[in-house]
Amino acid sequence: MCSEMSHRRMEPSAGIRLPHSLSFVGVTKPPLDGTESQTNHLRMLIEHFSAFASLSNTEVKLLSDLAGAARYHPPCRDLYTAGAPPPPPRMIIAGWACQYRLMPDGHRQIISLRLPGDIVGPLVQLRLPTSSAVAALTELETVNVQPLTDAVANADPAHPGLAHAIRVKAHLDHALLCDQVVRLGRQTACGRFAHLMLELRERLSRVGLAEHDCFAMPLTQDVLADVLGFSVVHVNRTVQQLRRDNLLDVRNGVVALTQLERLQDLAGWTPPPHILLS
Repeated sequence: MCSEMSHRRMEPSAGIRLPHSLSFVGVTKPPLDGTESQTNHLRMLIEHFSAFASLSNTEVKLLSDLAGAARYHPPCRDLYTAGAPPPPPRMIIAGWACQYRLMPDGHRQIISLRLPGDIVGPLVQLRLPTSSAVAALTELETVNVQPLTDAVANADPAHPGLAHAIRVKAHLDHALLCDQVVRLGRQTACGRFAHLMLELRERLSRVGLAEHDCFAMPLTQDVLADVLGFSVVHVNRTVQQLRRDNLLDVRNGVVALTQLERLQDLAGWTPPPHILLS
């Protein structure tokens, strides 16, 4: 799969000034041992789960234990494959991945993009073979969140906030899957691309990785084609059309949504429901 992921990145264009401070927050090398790395992981976990629920000291202690066991994954490698026994669920701390299905003719359909804060692997362990694969699109760091999913399954009274957060995340994942079905089945080419960019902006904003309607997107045109059901040529033509309409710009791996309201109208965008703290 690596060869499919390594082709053309989105080409730069001139015209719109993007913030120099914004860059892809991923992994540049295998995680280093030490207190600083663990502290960064813990901060990310606490900030992410606190957006969905109030956390007790006991729950923060559980997150601290998870943060100390981060794992590095190289790019262009499967975290797990279709048809394999279900792996323990893992949460992405840094980097991007995708859930995908490989077709008999070798084509790939990406079902969902998995971003920092997302959980990969089944939330409920049913001992059934997995129906899709998950691959690293960039370098990744993940942590095993099996203890969190066990807390949900066992209705553990010691972790009510984390249990609520996991249920909310499962609900949001279902909503993302519905959006992907509608994108592929009913939207125009420009509508599909616009909707995906708005989705990425929304999701990255939740984890502090979007700024002033700009965000880093470390995806090749091949990957975008596999998400949107396009050819690579069609991806390029669609981006050029949206640029000519002054709706967005893509430069050096950074997306700028230049006319947000018009882009939302084009995409038929409905923001996700407001999530109340438990």
